[in-house]
Amino acid sequence: MNFLGRRNNQARAQGQVAAAPVGPSPTRGLTTGTGGPGVLAPTGRAGAVLEDDLVHPGPGTSAPQPPHPLPAHTVAGTATSGARRPVYTVLVADDAPATRQALAELLGDTTDLVCVGAVGDAGEAIAQAARFRPDMAVLDVLMPGGGGLAAAAGIREVSPTTRVLAYSAASDRSSVVQMLRNGALGYLVKGSAAQDLLDGLRRCARGATALSAGLSDHLVAEMSEQGQTERALSAAARERYEELARLLKPGASSPTYQPVVNLRTGALVGYEALTVFSNKRGSSTEDVFREAHRAGLGLELELHTARLAVAGFQAELARGSGPYLAVNASPGLLYRPNLLEVLAELPADRVVVEITEQRQFDSYDQLRDTVRLVHERGMRVAVDDTGNGFAGLTRLVDVCPEIVKLDQGLTSQVDTDPPRRAMVTAMRQFADEMGIDVVAEGIEREEQLVVLRDIGIDCGQGYLLGRPGPLPA
Repeated sequence: MNFLGRRNNQARAQGQVAAAPVGPSPTRGLTTGTGGPGVLAPTGRAGAVLEDDLVHPGPGTSAPQPPHPLPAHTVAGTATSGARRPVYTVLVADDAPATRQALAELLGDTTDLVCVGAVGDAGEAIAQAARFRPDMAVLDVLMPGGGGLAAAAGIREVSPTTRVLAYSAASDRSSVVQMLRNGALGYLVKGSAAQDLLDGLRRCARGATALSAGLSDHLVAEMSEQGQTERALSAAARERYEELARLLKPGASSPTYQPVVNLRTGALVGYEALTVFSNKRGSSTEDVFREAHRAGLGLELELHTARLAVAGFQAELARGSGPYLAVNASPGLLYRPNLLEVLAELPADRVVVEITEQRQFDSYDQLRDTVRLVHERGMRVAVDDTGNGFAGLTRLVDVCPEIVKLDQGLTSQVDTDPPRRAMVTAMRQFADEMGIDVVAEGIEREEQLVVLRDIGIDCGQGYLLGRPGPLPA
């Protein structure tokens, strides 16, 4: 029997008439949280699992380690046993409201599995995983926003220790293999018994595989053929991880600052914070960050370099009013409160949060909410690499930045390529209507500078105007 009918059948067995599902059991202390639509959070002290009993990761936690058994949270044991039972936090992502509600109720009937979020698409799943860092995520394979594959990839980046269990009506070989190859520890077909789902979650929490009956046989041969290759890849991945983790140690990374100047007056208006990695010579900074994100260390490295940039900028504050500091942040980092805490060490009017496009998001609701928090702090927002994958002007309207930065792909040939010049001109006109400043990146030739100035671009940066380096003494 599948768990959707479980509660009604239990009620009939007790001689009661069960109404339609009404949400999580109040005795489990689950209610709609403040983290967004459909987010459930532990509340009060009425249930067996209490908020104070949970050990949640918070600001200042150390960098994630390579895959390892989950460190279970605990709740107090019974008066007779005196033991402390393991408790695991679970994020649910499914586009069917009835399924989300039923899963939340099912988890609410346990004392070792706590539902911290119930959302309807891949983008929301990634955002909530970044916020709650759940032990496990139950993902529908076919939900909107890229489905379980996109959600699994995004969750692995923002919360590397979260275990993924795929839960879907799709039982075809391709869907199962793709999810397992993309990091899912288990795959259960909808319609499975409630106990099978709970057992699967507990197995995943221990780092074991959980598969619905009938899926194992036709997967074992294919997956085992890949075993030797995957073990070799796993060893290589661990080596890469350890190499990247060394970038978080003192002295391995240092900030550098590239000037941003007013194209009409030549006055210095700001600096963009960049990074030099001492043991990654020959690799571009973008490549290092990209590799770190693939290894699950991207957000930690971003936050670490932001701290270094802010610390190095303190000397500039002693000069009084002056240039701003632009700090790069991927959307995943913006979902975490740590960045704003770091930037709060500087006066708000001297801070620009520069949103980079290191990975795509299908849903920008959470991004808009986070940008609102940046604005509420009095800081400004810039959108980086406009014209290189930021999905057009609509998202600029949604994010409401104070600054847009034109990608070097647009500006490098602005003096010789009429279509690019037309695009830059159109962006300037759009920015005028929206009250947005425009910064042109990659200015390396005098001819570029002349054309950009004639178009009316406000500011620029590039080797012609100033190379990255230390702040002036």
